[in-house]
Amino acid sequence: MSDDNKIALPEFTELVAKRAKVSRIEADAFIHQFAKTLSKELEAGGEIPLYHFGRFHTTHIDEQAGRDPNSGVPLTIPAHTRVHFRAYNALRFAVNAPFRQLRIRELTPDKTAWRTRTGAWILLVLLILLLILLGMRTQNWITTQDVPVVVPVMSTAKTVMVQADPTPVASAPAIVLAEPVVPETTPTAAATSVAVSLGDTLWGIATTQLGDPLWWPVIYAENRPALSRHNPDHIDNGITLRIPALVGSVSSPNIADLLLKTKSYQIVAKDYHKHGNPRAAAYKRAAARLAKE
Repeated sequence: MSDDNKIALPEFTELVAKRAKVSRIEADAFIHQFAKTLSKELEAGGEIPLYHFGRFHTTHIDEQAGRDPNSGVPLTIPAHTRVHFRAYNALRFAVNAPFRQLRIRELTPDKTAWRTRTGAWILLVLLILLLILLGMRTQNWITTQDVPVVVPVMSTAKTVMVQADPTPVASAPAIVLAEPVVPETTPTAAATSVAVSLGDTLWGIATTQLGDPLWWPVIYAENRPALSRHNPDHIDNGITLRIPALVGSVSSPNIADLLLKTKSYQIVAKDYHKHGNPRAAAYKRAAARLAKE
């Protein structure tokens, strides 16, 4: 047998003679007679089953349109008979024994992509259901912080960029401010309310309602008793927040407004510290700067 696993007729004849223990001439005559008998039976439309080997049979192919594979010119393929051979299981399994570890992957009818297995669809559906369940569990909590660890602190005189300390500050002394004397004739504006919807943040609400997102701690401190979790990064979905009224405005705050902002920053820093959030130090320093102004 050659290196490409092809065997010539003389070699096959010699192999048959050796295994049948006959002469080479007898083996050659047997092979030719066997092939001639197969041909005649198949030409007559017969079917030849060979035990433990396979089955020879023919099928009729009607006339059909086709194309020349070289030139691409349309042509008509005449009706003809096609010879088929189907190996029995014993032979097929013996031939394919070296490839039993391989798995068949079927192509789609257009022969361009792999057909998706039922198991893949099941895994995809389970993944989608898992994502939906996670979304349902997290939609009741809305993140209120849009800012990174770098917290800008706005005052009436200047703008200061404060870098948050990643380690919570527990030993720094608390800042106690004296209550300012507010004249009784100072007008007080009416407070407003805002219903929290999915996607809202205190940062965004402060921008819309007060005109400055850096005043969001004032809204948090005002509504802290009504929040289920005293965490500045989370507010309850559907809750109605009270927006405190300022004596002045965020662009021109009154001394009472600055005091309110300072206390609110202290409350946010304290709650951040309880939750181990590194932003606590930054908001504590910001409250200290506000107290000195």
